[in-house]
Amino acid sequence: MSEPATRPIPPLPSISYAKTQDAAKALVTEALEDYPPSQDFSMRANTVRLLAGMWFIQGSMEFPRGWVTPAMQAFIERGVDCPNPRCWRSYRSDVKDNPGQFLTTPGAPVDLIRQMELDLMGET
Repeated sequence: MSEPATRPIPPLPSISYAKTQDAAKALVTEALEDYPPSQDFSMRANTVRLLAGMWFIQGSMEFPRGWVTPAMQAFIERGVDCPNPRCWRSYRSDVKDNPGQFLTTPGAPVDLIRQMELDLMGET
């Protein structure tokens, strides 16, 4: 059997907002400590794990401007499949609008997603 083809590494978005970049890097780094991406999980699961971890630390889905670049760099450095910038933002919207859709994703942090449902569904 041949090994499955790996996805190409998407280009990183340009950075034009240096003031918030440090805050974004710090948020991603802290979330990675609790929810590191793994080859054992799908790209979807790894992405949701990181977003849920960031939400838990930040207290909202309103992440510092420039959060996509350090998130992508973390995945690329660890050699796991990395969504492109548009997909990262789409996943964030999906998690924010309906976190429950990820409850059945293998590897997703179920307890954290349930808490997100309670907290995010109460926002208007």
